[in-house]
Amino acid sequence: MNVQEVLQIGKERKLRTKEIIKRIAENIHKKIKYYAGLKRESCVYTVPTIINDNIVYEYETVVKDLFKILDQEGYIVSAYTDGRLDICWNEQLVEQKVKTDAYIINQQERKLKNVTRKAKKVDERFAFLANPLKTGRKELTVDEQLDAQVEKILREKSREQKKMAKNIK
Repeated sequence: MNVQEVLQIGKERKLRTKEIIKRIAENIHKKIKYYAGLKRESCVYTVPTIINDNIVYEYETVVKDLFKILDQEGYIVSAYTDGRLDICWNEQLVEQKVKTDAYIINQQERKLKNVTRKAKKVDERFAFLANPLKTGRKELTVDEQLDAQVEKILREKSREQKKMAKNIK
């Protein structure tokens, strides 16, 4: 058995899991339509552990993925550890969810705008890299400028070491 065969087993398992999620999602949609036809606004679906004679190996992953799918479709969903999904499509609650989601997205967009508006500060030691034309230095190469900065940093460190040595004595 080589590595490719082992990898193929993993790929097949992932493919089966995706198929299982797709089938369960279809069953959930059928149940939602049925309950909506009965003028109900919610239902509970228990994710089965065996589907078409296939064991659901990654049960928690399947439940999480189904939760994400239903949540993205706009339903109000609660997932439980035993595999139950409580699905609600009450109009008022869905509208409230949409407003809340829109509010959260709006807040995140504002934060991003504030981040981009803030002035960007550049460490003076490396300003020549950010603004090579505004440094006021005569045409030094980048390597020369970096060497000068390194020498400056080393001089500062040696001064600090001398001060520390004097304090210790």
